[in-house]
Amino acid sequence: MKRLAWLLTLPLAVVIVVFAVNNRTPVPMDPWPLDQPFAVPLYIIVLGALLLGFIAGALVQWAAAGKRRSQARRNLRRLNELERAGAAAKTAGANSNSPSGDPGQTNTRLLTAAES
Repeated sequence: MKRLAWLLTLPLAVVIVVFAVNNRTPVPMDPWPLDQPFAVPLYIIVLGALLLGFIAGALVQWAAAGKRRSQARRNLRRLNELERAGAAAKTAGANSNSPSGDPGQTNTRLLTAAES
């Protein structure tokens, strides 16, 4: 898996470096609320826009997955409750083989559950 990550990351990094080297021309920027225009290399504008788009997409995806994360937390809590209840029932069944209190009588319900 690490090799696949490197096979994808390395060519992408090379493309980004080549793009940055070939687009160092300053471009004038005049942000709307500010009265002071300034020059920025073109690659910074393009890569900055890509980065902002990536972050915005990640935030939208994170927000959209909120229902699934909360459902997974509820399922995990329910699973833990059931495991604790099962362990408590198992220890309670092991401590008392006879629900009627007669030591000579075995609990057939526990035996049939253990056999199946």
